[in-house]
Amino acid sequence: MGDHCEQTMRRLNTYIDRELSETEVRKVKAHLDDCPPCEQVFDFQAEMKRLVRKECCTDDAPARLRDWVRQLGTEKSKPAG
Repeated sequence: MGDHCEQTMRRLNTYIDRELSETEVRKVKAHLDDCPPCEQVFDFQAEMKRLVRKECCTDDAPARLRDWVRQLGTEKSKPAG
């Protein structure tokens, strides 16, 4: 693994999470476009993150809690007086 690969691997999570600057995004994307092994790692990690988000982050708040929060929001938005 070359130096460019190591740099890309260090930035991969922040790249996937869209937390890099535009300049860093261009560098990582250019490397992934030119390096099939790194692109495979990216594809795997991105898919893993997508699956975890889909399967683990789908819990909806109970209806009672949603209603209570809406009620609080409505009460807070009424003018005092």
